[in-house]
Amino acid sequence: MYAARRARLGRLRWLVACGLATLTGLAVASVARASCRISNETGYSFTVSSGNTSNQSVGAHTTTSIAPGTIVGKSKEGKTFGGSCKDGDNLVVKEDKGVPILMPK
Repeated sequence: MYAARRARLGRLRWLVACGLATLTGLAVASVARASCRISNETGYSFTVSSGNTSNQSVGAHTTTSIAPGTIVGKSKEGKTFGGSCKDGDNLVVKEDKGVPILMPK
């Protein structure tokens, strides 16, 4: 009886350890996923499509990470910008004479 209880406890500990290892692996994989950093220095909020990901939000005067690839940004006010980024790029959206421009930071 004591041996059976001990075996169940050992199995339970093993399952908990495996579950934690799996969760840790998934968390690390999501952090290691490729991304570009984009800073928006305009007063407009943009909805950005990049790579295979759409509807990424970049608020006014904020910095966020987006998927790498071809970038298309649109604001509710009708302002647009476009460009591309590779994994690890650091970009900035600035306004020049009322036109948002995407450039390296």
